[in-house]
Amino acid sequence: MIKLYFGNKQTFVWNPEDACTLRKKYHIVGSLVGRYPIKPFQTQNKWLPFQLMPEETKLLIDKDIAQLISLLKENRRQQILEKADQIYEGKKRKYLENFKKRKKTKKNPEISDISKEEKTSQSKTSFVEEKSNSEKNSCNIKIEQLNNLKKDCKKIGNKDASETIENSCDSEPINIDKNTIIEAELAKITGVSKELCRVQLFTECPWKHKTLPVILNYPSTEREKIRCAVYKDLWEKDYYITAGSKFGGDFLAYQGDPLKYHALFIVVCMCEEQTLQGYDLVVYGRLGHQVKKTVILASLDEEGQVDYVTVDWEGEMT
Repeated sequence: MIKLYFGNKQTFVWNPEDACTLRKKYHIVGSLVGRYPIKPFQTQNKWLPFQLMPEETKLLIDKDIAQLISLLKENRRQQILEKADQIYEGKKRKYLENFKKRKKTKKNPEISDISKEEKTSQSKTSFVEEKSNSEKNSCNIKIEQLNNLKKDCKKIGNKDASETIENSCDSEPINIDKNTIIEAELAKITGVSKELCRVQLFTECPWKHKTLPVILNYPSTEREKIRCAVYKDLWEKDYYITAGSKFGGDFLAYQGDPLKYHALFIVVCMCEEQTLQGYDLVVYGRLGHQVKKTVILASLDEEGQVDYVTVDWEGEMT
């Protein structure tokens, strides 16, 4: 089954083989909206992805030709919040290890330099020191005071007092705020800037990803229902159908592939309560005569069947 990817309220086909199958076998034309790989900065030639109209998507789903899915979007913020406890324990463990190493360095003056790995680890955990609460700050002040007092005791030769102070320093509690750590991790999440974006060849990813089935909420209005019914009826009559906005209609109907044939009809969908004035007929007639196409007014009858009325300009246009 062909996979249709739904994103940003649009339907796309990313697989080139599926795009060819839709065009050759099922008469689904769609439109290429991606950049041309050879000349990515020009706008005349397009490439994958293959964008479908809502009517094309609805038809493929109803005929069980394709399945509408969406990729499971990774939410980095949600992942951090779910693993908050693990992140907190890891950061706390690293901080305590670095704290012990700093104490060792102070006790042994011969060790003057810290290895590069330790420096990197210290830089990663430095935000904990900067954003800790007032209790931790006061704790650090107490530790420094105790260390100074311990040195003074060693100078005067009082070993018992020095050992007592050292034990009290080791047992001093260290407070690390969990919320501060999580907020710092969330602050690292930033969007990709325009300068960092590269031109890519849009095609279906070869690796498997988790996907979610999507329910298409279309058609929802009377006009959308008429458009779907008209599109389905023309498709079942083996016409190729494209968007007709460039000629002032809803659809353009082709006898064959649009790459080989010109459009035969400009299809205009009419709602049941929509009024049609005389000048509207003149406009549609002159339009069809000017572009050498037949304008068709399509509507639904009481039984839900599609009715067609052609508007053609006879004689010379003055």
